[in-house]
Amino acid sequence: MSKASDILTPPSTDVMRFVFLYVGQGESTLIFIPDGGRHKTMLIDCNQGRRTGGIDLVKMLKDLLGDRDDDHLNYFVNTHPHLDHAGELDEISDAVVIDNIWHSGHKPGKDQDAAYQAVQRLRDKVKEAGGEDVELLGTRETASIGDAQYNVLSPAQHVVDEIADEDDDTRYRRIHEHCAVIRFKYGSPESKNVMITGDSDKCAWSEHITGYHGEGDENRLRSHVLSASHHGSRTFFKTDENDKEPYRRHMELIEPEYLIISSPSQADSPFGHPHDDALELYKEFVAEDNILHTGDDKKSFILDIFSNGEYQIRDDAGDLADEYGFKPDDEDDKDDDGGDGGSSKGRGPFVITPKIDQRPMG
Repeated sequence: MSKASDILTPPSTDVMRFVFLYVGQGESTLIFIPDGGRHKTMLIDCNQGRRTGGIDLVKMLKDLLGDRDDDHLNYFVNTHPHLDHAGELDEISDAVVIDNIWHSGHKPGKDQDAAYQAVQRLRDKVKEAGGEDVELLGTRETASIGDAQYNVLSPAQHVVDEIADEDDDTRYRRIHEHCAVIRFKYGSPESKNVMITGDSDKCAWSEHITGYHGEGDENRLRSHVLSASHHGSRTFFKTDENDKEPYRRHMELIEPEYLIISSPSQADSPFGHPHDDALELYKEFVAEDNILHTGDDKKSFILDIFSNGEYQIRDDAGDLADEYGFKPDDEDDKDDDGGDGGSSKGRGPFVITPKIDQRPMG
């Protein structure tokens, strides 16, 4: 087996696995979706976090998928075309076959479209090979993929239409409002839900997502595990650092038991992620021991949901970053957060003490 397989241990075919990867100042989540006795593979976003020692996804994916009978990456999902969510995409698509692509459909301004062009090149490659090219739109419908289900919560059609008519600068400024948000469900009789939020911002949630999906007879926001928006940025709660009215209603409805923050250490983040004020707001809803940060020793977090609805979270002790992380003498970092910037005072690492029974893996 490859080193990636040794570290992760292949999941049983009745287990849905999420691997929240340490990729430096960016985000990337690898998912194994049960599908009738095998797994479909999905990668949501990618990054080339050289400066902060992020995992080289090209090397890791080649090792990991090379151990499978079907060595394809079945799906790539881009929540929005920023470089820290599409970095190294060309290299990944050259190294492994990507069968299908899902994306937000956002088109940024001409001066800021490097990530967009990488997504476009993959779209062309997928369509030429006969795969699916899906522009994600938020609806109230629940769809299936393999043995799992999912809800696309964002972007809304009216937001897509409105932003498409804006000028370049306004269109780019609203990219986080036009960001894909997806909730996955697996397990029976009571499913466990995992929400991927990309860099979706306060406006997206307060104006579009929460009222449509969370208020009413069915709460499509409730998620047991939440991937923190925008690397733990305050933009999930606030319009800016001076916003005196943080938005909280989305967290009241999501009601997560665990929070995963994808960013380097606060000292290494060019934007001070995760922001201290955002962390204080998250701690109103999530126990501090259950706030898990990839920047803590460059850890990746492995979430397994079993077919009976039980789940567990463990970390890889930084082994993936040790094996595949970019080294200090690699070429200059190419990260581009595209975020709101801002600064925060430094803080110590999280103490990680998961409360869930550590059921044996695989």
